[in-house]
Amino acid sequence: MKKKKSLLQKLDGLLRKFPKFLHHFGPKTYTARLHLKCLLLMEKLNCSFSKLYEFLHYFGVNHPPERSTLIKFRKRLPAELWDDLLKASAGLELCEMGAIDSTGFSRSNASSYFVKRIDRDIKTQRHLQLSIYVAVKERKVLSARLRAQPVHDNNEVSCLLKKSPCIAEVNLMDKAYDSNKTHALFRDRGKYSIIAVRKNCARGQYRKEMRDYFDYGLYWQRNIVESINSSVKRVYGSVCRGKTITTQRGEVYARLILHNLSLAIARLFHQSPLFHNL
Repeated sequence: MKKKKSLLQKLDGLLRKFPKFLHHFGPKTYTARLHLKCLLLMEKLNCSFSKLYEFLHYFGVNHPPERSTLIKFRKRLPAELWDDLLKASAGLELCEMGAIDSTGFSRSNASSYFVKRIDRDIKTQRHLQLSIYVAVKERKVLSARLRAQPVHDNNEVSCLLKKSPCIAEVNLMDKAYDSNKTHALFRDRGKYSIIAVRKNCARGQYRKEMRDYFDYGLYWQRNIVESINSSVKRVYGSVCRGKTITTQRGEVYARLILHNLSLAIARLFHQSPLFHNL
């Protein structure tokens, strides 16, 4: 039987795929891999920077960087590196069925009682919008995009496809993505898209095809992407503690990466033939 790996071993294996340092300037005490490991462990433990140092020695980090060093590192970490880490954690080159959906993350953890009772003259901050592209059968996140200001879901599709390591043969989306332009993005790549059509559909070649020949059997599998959104929020939290979009992106991407790694570990403990090659 194939040897089962712990989350820590999976994490170390993922970080070894990336450069030891992000730049070559000046003397360095800590590696970029160690910084990333600490940030991912913080999201796994769902704790603050201060609390993190109480647990790091249990994970083999005996000489961690200072709290301020981690904070500064997370602020200047480029979005491209988070995208590369997410791709590596998915570990997929081919995908049969994919799905796209969006969800929201709160910016603060204020009490619902406080929010209801207080008299406000200024509107509260809007939620963060997270769009993800998921491999349905593997249940892994292929690509993601976090926005500080919510936009229409159709605007995120081209970016998600560009970031993804692979594009599924069949792609499932709900009515929010109903657009002939969205269908064309997949058809130009030789892929197929199934999008629920809004009421009174009368324009667009691909939309009319969906209206007349809609495959409900495949479309119901779109629920997997909603389950993944729910799972990430329940396990790692639906609140972002960071104050800027850069730090908030680091928190959300770390949770998606941990979801991919934890899922791979859980599947190793199931003896179904589908998972033997993981």
